[in-house]
Amino acid sequence: MDVSIQERKFSFVSEYDISAPDSSYYARKALFSLTDKLQLKTQAGEIVARIRGLISPLHNRHDFFLQDGRVYHFRCQKLWTRVFVCEGDNETFRLFEHKGLRYSIFHNDRQIAAFVKNRVVFGSGNQYKIRIDSDADSIVILCLVLTINSAEYDDDDSSVTIDFGNVGPEGKKFDESWQPR
Repeated sequence: MDVSIQERKFSFVSEYDISAPDSSYYARKALFSLTDKLQLKTQAGEIVARIRGLISPLHNRHDFFLQDGRVYHFRCQKLWTRVFVCEGDNETFRLFEHKGLRYSIFHNDRQIAAFVKNRVVFGSGNQYKIRIDSDADSIVILCLVLTINSAEYDDDDSSVTIDFGNVGPEGKKFDESWQPR
């Protein structure tokens, strides 16, 4: 399944339009908050997840509260190699930042998603193209991608930005042959 996230280019607060084959979503960051606070909603306005940032000077830490009652705890596990872990509901997700603008997401030890960020950004218009296994939990994956954007890229309000991506070490090499199931 292919999903795209488009951050609105010129918006007072961070807003995202999300397109998936079977549905569309909308996310919005709260105005005037010390930490990240986002809501992920269906096009009909039903909240499917809330993302709340926690104060942590070195490690990104966020909690995800899903509509069905599940709670996940997201944090940076390895700052130098850009490895993030998300745990909750007796399962573990790992997000790896690779060289350039590529990322991969693993559920337990199996890759379930990969995404890429745009290199040239106009205004706040970050874009993500995500490929997801058909049996993966797309809401958790959307929360992971929104959190990475909010924590890493949300403070840039310049007109045009060129992002060279990760040039440092990576926790796991990107698997060029991976395809969603």
